[in-house]
Amino acid sequence: MRHALAIARREIESYFGSPIAYAVMTVFTFVSGLFFSNMLVHYVRQAALADAQIQKFGRSEFQLDVPTVVLAQFFQNEAFLLMLAVPLLTMGLVTDERRKGTIELLMTSPVRGVEIAGGKFLGAFAFLALMLLPVVPMFAFMGAGGNWEAGVIASGLLGLLLLGGAQIALGLFVSSLCENMLVSAIGTYGLIVTLQFIDTGGAAGGSIWTRLLGSLSFYARHLNSTRGVIAAADIVYFASWIALGLFLAQRSVDALRYKRS
Repeated sequence: MRHALAIARREIESYFGSPIAYAVMTVFTFVSGLFFSNMLVHYVRQAALADAQIQKFGRSEFQLDVPTVVLAQFFQNEAFLLMLAVPLLTMGLVTDERRKGTIELLMTSPVRGVEIAGGKFLGAFAFLALMLLPVVPMFAFMGAGGNWEAGVIASGLLGLLLLGGAQIALGLFVSSLCENMLVSAIGTYGLIVTLQFIDTGGAAGGSIWTRLLGSLSFYARHLNSTRGVIAAADIVYFASWIALGLFLAQRSVDALRYKRS
């Protein structure tokens, strides 16, 4: 565990020593704020229109719980942003070690493959958590003008961490297979996008196989958390992808060590 934490600390330091990390965090925060402000203004206007119609006609076709609707839409949009950001964070986890030549130090050091994979995952996951931190003041701003939807916020953030963790674990595995960072990023994008939208193909068919593929969808599993619901099945689902990604990454690292022995 000590070795894994040391590797995680080194990964975090390398993130903040790279302009890519700052660019990803800046763009992620800016676009998140843009999404949040636009949705808040839109739904507040809709709610004001509904109130005006109720006062005038005694009824309205718009019945909105503004905080709940805004948060649900916001966390769905954040999942889309994660899908774009995570491959940029994971593309160099192992690939960059090859490019710099430091992979040889890892392969010849008394560090197990599971510690290498676990340390790199923890480093990337910690950066993801830091990247989500600037969105918290947005919720405080919304809470200052109405009800504070603490349960929806907590479940939404937990859902993003679980989703991001699964994506990071899979991106780490792809990075361990590639010698080029661009190829690693593209491969991770392809894998994440496939798992994100695989349910669209399942919905079109009626066989057991299409339904099975649909049950693997990141989008469908993450949707519950955007509504304030954290289901044990969803936690197990994302934890299983994290475990699978780390296992495959560990086996890939061990294979690299075997080739160099």
